[in-house]
Amino acid sequence: MGSGFSGIDPDELEGTINSLQKDQERLRSSATWIKSSFERYGIDAAPLTELLAIAGWAENQLPSLRRRWHLALAETKKYGYKDMVQIDESKVGQTAQSRANGKKLAEEFQKKVDEGDPITPELFADLRANRADADYLKAFYESLGSRRLLWLSNDMGDRFNDQYKDHPEQREKDRLIIAETFGSFTKVAFEGKTAKEKQRLWNKWFDDSAMDEYDGFRPDRLTPFLKGGNHDKDFLVAFGDRVFKKDTKTNETRFFGNGGLGEGEWGKDSYQELFSAIGDNPEAAGEWFDHNNEFALKALYPTGPWKVDEPKERGKAFFELLNAATVELKQENPSLAEKNTARILFDNYQHRTGSDTKSLHPIGGTQALYASIITAYWKDLEHGVTSAVSNSLWGSDVQAKGEEKFGSASKWNLNDFLKGQDSGRPGLEANEKLWRALMEESARDPQAAGTLSALFQAHNEKAIDQSYATRESGEYAGSYASMQRGMMQEFYQTTMKVASTELETSIDKWVEDTNNARAAVIDTAASVAAGAAGGAGLAGVKGAAVGVAYGLGQDVFTGWIKELVKVDANDAPKGLKEQFEGVKKATADFSWQNDYQTNASAAWEHGRIENVTVVTHDDNDETRTAVYTGDPRAYAKGAGNFLDKDGQVLNVSEMTNAQRTAYSNWLQDPAVVNAVWPEFSTGRDGRDYPGQDQ
Repeated sequence: MGSGFSGIDPDELEGTINSLQKDQERLRSSATWIKSSFERYGIDAAPLTELLAIAGWAENQLPSLRRRWHLALAETKKYGYKDMVQIDESKVGQTAQSRANGKKLAEEFQKKVDEGDPITPELFADLRANRADADYLKAFYESLGSRRLLWLSNDMGDRFNDQYKDHPEQREKDRLIIAETFGSFTKVAFEGKTAKEKQRLWNKWFDDSAMDEYDGFRPDRLTPFLKGGNHDKDFLVAFGDRVFKKDTKTNETRFFGNGGLGEGEWGKDSYQELFSAIGDNPEAAGEWFDHNNEFALKALYPTGPWKVDEPKERGKAFFELLNAATVELKQENPSLAEKNTARILFDNYQHRTGSDTKSLHPIGGTQALYASIITAYWKDLEHGVTSAVSNSLWGSDVQAKGEEKFGSASKWNLNDFLKGQDSGRPGLEANEKLWRALMEESARDPQAAGTLSALFQAHNEKAIDQSYATRESGEYAGSYASMQRGMMQEFYQTTMKVASTELETSIDKWVEDTNNARAAVIDTAASVAAGAAGGAGLAGVKGAAVGVAYGLGQDVFTGWIKELVKVDANDAPKGLKEQFEGVKKATADFSWQNDYQTNASAAWEHGRIENVTVVTHDDNDETRTAVYTGDPRAYAKGAGNFLDKDGQVLNVSEMTNAQRTAYSNWLQDPAVVNAVWPEFSTGRDGRDYPGQDQ
C-alpha cells in the first residue's frame, strides 16, 4: 500500500466485515459439500471450484479490512464526510509490528506495577500516541492482563499517591487515556465471538483479575475506567451482569457503592459509574435490563433492595439507563424495547392493584420515566385505549397479585406476552388498564403531569382539526374518530383524578406546578419536535424536569394553544375517588367493544353497509378522495383473514394476533362506522343516563 490515507466509516466497515465473513463461510461450506457430491457421481465440478476460489479470495481480504477497521474505530481525525474518519494507509501493513510494540509497552507497565513504581509520563505518552491502533491496544491489554490493570487502578486512585496527590489534573489525564484505550480493547478483545461466548470470556477475564481466591474480582477498581471510554456492548452487559450476579464465591461488591478513600473517579459512586456507562449504550441497557429486571423493578420502590436513588447522581444514572432500555432502544431494537416496557407496565399494574402493595408508590424519578415511556409509546397507548378489540389485547386477563384465586394470571409470563403481540403491527400491544395504571402513577409528579397534559391537548386539537378538514358522504362515517377522541379525553380526565388523590403535596400546589410544567413543554415543543430522536434526558430525582422526550418527533404535536385543556381544581378535587368504573362485571359482556363488534357483524350480515366517500383537505390545500366500501374481504387477507369459510366474522377470542389487527382496522372503516353508528350510539348513550350503572 502507498503512504496515502483512507476515509472510513468504522460502523459501516464493521458491518461489511461481519457480512463478508458470514457470506464466505456459507459459500465455502455449501460449495464444498456440493462439489464433493458432484465428484462422487462423476459430475463436472469445475464451476464449484471457481466458487471456492471466490470464497478464498473473500477470506483473504478479511485481514486487510480488519486492520483498517482496527485503525479507524478509535480514530478522531475526520475525513470530511459524516461519520467518516481518516486513517494512515501506510500503517495498514504494519499489523505485526503494532502488536509487537503494544506487547513491549505492556512489559514496561508490568515491571512498574510489579515493583510498586509509578507509571512514568513517558509510558503514558507511548500509550497515548497509539490510542487509535486497536491491534497495538489488543496486544498491550492482553499482555498486561486484568490483574495488573486493576492493581494499576488501585494505585492510581490512591489519594496518597505521590505522583498525583498534588496534581489531580494529571491523574485525570492518565485515567482518561486508560479509559479510552481500554474501551477500544473491549471491541476487539473477542472479535468474531458470539455474545454468549463473549460473556463467558469476559467472566474469565474478571476471574483472572483476582489477587487470590479470597479477594476475588474487584469491580470497583474497573468502574473508574468507564467514563470517557467507548466500550463494547457485550463487555458492558457482561460487566453489569457480573456486578448483579447472586452466586459469586466472594462478596465482590463489598467495596462497591458510595466511593471510598480514592480521588477523582475513584471517589465516586461505583453504581453511578456503571449505570452511566451502560445507559450510554441503548443496546447494552436493553440487554442488561432484560437480564436483571427483577432487581431493576424492585429498585423502583423504597423497600429496596437498597436505595438506588441515593446519592442523587446514582439515581440520575439509573433512570437514564432504564430510559435507554425502553425508549432510546426503540430505534435499534424495537422488539427488546417493547419487551422491557411490557415488564414495566406489568409490574407497575401489579404494584398499583396488589392487595399488599397498592399503597406503596415508587421512588421519585419513576414518574418522569413513565412519562417518557408514554410519550414514546403514544400510538400504542392510543391503540390500547381506543381500539375496538382493546379488551382482547395482552394484559386484559392480568389480575392483581395478592389473591390466591388468580394464580398464574398475576405472574409475568413471557410466552403470554409474545403470543399477545401481532408481528405485523409495529409497536407494543397492551390493554388499556396497563396504560391507565402507568399514567396514574406518572401524573402524581406535577412535571410529568404537565408533559402528559400537553400530550393529550395536542392529540385533542389534532383530532378536532382532522374532523373539520374531512368530509364524508355518509352522515356517521367519521363517528368512530369522534368516539376515539372522547375516549382519550375520558382516559385523561379519569387518570388525572386518580393521581390527584395520591399526592404528597397539596392539590392546589399540584395544579399550579402541573400547569407551569405543561406551559414549559408547549413553549419548547416546536423546536424539539422538529428533530427529536433521543430520550427524555431524565434527571432521576424527585421533581426533575421531564423534557419533551422521544415521541415528539412524531405527528402528535400540532396547533399548540396554551389556554386549552389546562388542569384545574375541578379536574382534581381533593379526596375525590375515581368515578368512572366502566362496565360492571356480569355474566354477559356489555362492554362497548363487544357491543360495537356485534353491531358491525349484524350490519355486514344484513347488507346494511353502504359505500362512503371521504374527501380530505390537507395544509397545502391539496384534496384527497377515497371511497370506502366496508367490505371485510378488503381487510381479511393472508394471515389477517378473520372470516370463516362462509364469509362470516370469526369470534374475536378465536382470532390470531394478525387477524385481530385486521379485524380492528375493518371495524374502523368509515363505511362500517356509518352503518353502525345510529344503533350503537343510541344504545351507548342510554348507558350514560343517571343511575344506569349504579
